[in-house]
This record gives sequence, structure tokens and C-alpha cells, in this order.
Amino acid sequence: MIDIALNWLLQQLNADLGQVSPPEVVLGNVSAVDSGQDSSTQNLTNVGIATVVNIEQEAALRNQPYHRKVNGDDGLPKTVGQPPEVFINVYVLFSANKNQYAESLRLVGDILEFFQARHVFADPALKAVGIEKLIFDLHSLNFEALNHLWGINGSKYLPSVLYKMRLLIIQRQQPQDAGVVTGIGATPQPL
Repeated sequence: MIDIALNWLLQQLNADLGQVSPPEVVLGNVSAVDSGQDSSTQNLTNVGIATVVNIEQEAALRNQPYHRKVNGDDGLPKTVGQPPEVFINVYVLFSANKNQYAESLRLVGDILEFFQARHVFADPALKAVGIEKLIFDLHSLNFEALNHLWGINGSKYLPSVLYKMRLLIIQRQQPQDAGVVTGIGATPQPL
């Protein structure tokens, strides 16, 4: 689900930037830039790189019921047991690994403009794959957190911007019939 959301978003971003083929921004691991790993699978040189740096559960939406009422095949309501959805936030780091520093700054500025103009995405193509909407919020880091972020990536700092992609819903669609409670009874047990 995360890959589908990010690949769709990058198609929109690249179309907005006017660079679809080859794309201006690709999905990749920014830590591979300095390690030399990018040459065998994907070229991360002279492009923007979208990297997932954290995934967290949305704490405000945790306590959802396990049992739900749905319409059965016969049209009558029935109770099913289904683990509640998990609402997640995905932190996406957009880094600019361009050959010219000024070009890197231009790309980061273009990404900021893209999300400033439209930060909520609700599209039929997303709904077709079970994603109701995506919300992108700029997430600012202080210098210490920024240092830790680039330290764990094992890479040198690149001009970048961090966005929090909110409310991606993870739900496996396999409800279990919970049955109906018709009564409560007790059977006496001998002491």
C-alpha cells in the first residue's frame, strides 16, 4: 500500500515538474547514494530521491471497535469480527542529488511549491486501490534531529525537505462472521 501511494504521488509530482521520462524524482533509498549501491539497481545520480524515513501509527485513531455491523448477502445486518484499520503516517524525505547545487535548491523549491499548491490528494485512481485520500504536511526538524536523520541514513547531507504523509489506511479485507448472541445461560456445576 505504501509503495502504491508513493509511486502514484511521484507520477503526479513528475508530471507537475514536466519531467516524466526519465523522472525528475524517483523512489529510492538516499543512503545508497554514498554507498555505491545505486549503480546496480537504480541510478540515483542527478535526480530527486523520495525515501521513506519513518512509519508511525496515528495515535488519535487507535481505539476502533473489533466487531462491526455490515449488510449480509441476504440484505440483513450481521455482526462480523474484523481487526480495526491501522491508520499510519509515513515520513517521506525528498532529497535533491543534482550535479549542480543550484539545481538541487531549485528542485527542493519546486517540490515545496507542488505541495503548497495541493497537499490533499483524493483521486479515483487512489480510491480504486483502497486509498481514500492522502494528506501531506511539511515536517520541520531542528538541527539536532536533522543531524540524526542524516546520520542514520549514512549519507552526506543533501538539500531536502521532509513531509508527513497522513492517514494511509491498512486493512486486510477478510471479515469473519462473529455470529449472533441469542442468549446468556449458565449451567450449574457440582461442587
